[in-house]
Amino acid sequence: MTGAADPGAAPLDLPAALSRHVLALPDDVTAEEVEALALSRYPQAHWVTREVLELEEETYLAGPFLLTAADRSELALPVWAEHAYLLTCPAERGGPVPEELQAVGGLLAAFAQGSVEGMERAAVDVLCAMGRRLAGVVRTSTGYVLEPGPTAGVDLVVHAPVWLHPDALVHVLTPALPGVRLLAEPDRPRTPSSSADRASNAEQLSVRRAGVDGVRELDEAERAWLHAEADAFDAHTLAQPQVTEAYGAVYHYPDGGSIGVSVEAEAAVPLVLAGLDWAAGGTLTYALRWYPADPVALQQGRVGQVVLDQREDARARIEAGARALQAATDGEVTDDDQFLVRL
Repeated sequence: MTGAADPGAAPLDLPAALSRHVLALPDDVTAEEVEALALSRYPQAHWVTREVLELEEETYLAGPFLLTAADRSELALPVWAEHAYLLTCPAERGGPVPEELQAVGGLLAAFAQGSVEGMERAAVDVLCAMGRRLAGVVRTSTGYVLEPGPTAGVDLVVHAPVWLHPDALVHVLTPALPGVRLLAEPDRPRTPSSSADRASNAEQLSVRRAGVDGVRELDEAERAWLHAEADAFDAHTLAQPQVTEAYGAVYHYPDGGSIGVSVEAEAAVPLVLAGLDWAAGGTLTYALRWYPADPVALQQGRVGQVVLDQREDARARIEAGARALQAATDGEVTDDDQFLVRL
């Protein structure tokens, strides 16, 4: 595959593009990035020609192709779009989408005459996810242009084998989110007690001075029995999985809006982590998300520059926080589309 915006790339076949789903990208996106994202969702994908990647049977991604001003005009693409990829797959459509659902926008509006389904829906979903990750747009074969939402690419999730105590989380995140605070203090994880703890517990249970609380001091045989019971309890505890409690933290912007952090165990493992031994039975997740003060206004494009500046600040802070958590837990970072993110 040729490089992004490479002048040696083939020109776009406009008639073909008009009948296919198109991923349009800016000139700073490399072909290697597109390939990596495609392979993360279709691990068995392989090249059938120099510019055509077979994702699965009858589903192909071809490109990059250079876009001219005339191409952009005909396809109703933004002026920054420099190159495109074409998705070819069998059409699978259902019935017409009700008008009230068309008003929601997105794929419901793009396929108003017949809802997209099956393998085609899965492939279009992947193309849209790639657009969100790479700051591109998707033009469907129906002529509808899908742009990423205003919060696309901001939120990140760290998947890790390590559970951080809440105080440790605050310590790790403070450089990126100064003033971050816990929402509530959870129970500590249950961990096996040490031999010293066992003796201490035994003493607390059995060895009291005569006359204190009316409890007599046990003799040596009773002490030996109690310590054996403590050993048996600890052996049972060691065989149990560590118990963790979900918890959260928040960083507030002075002019409204916040960044939330949620920590919990997750049994469903993203496909991109499937080959990691530590992720086989599930992971611990640290999700960092930006919450604008008025999300409806943001979605409708009715916010000022202050909110847009906050979005970029949140993007930078979340990346810094995810980077710190990744270093502290030896984890991996994904976005909400479960693409692996390198920070």
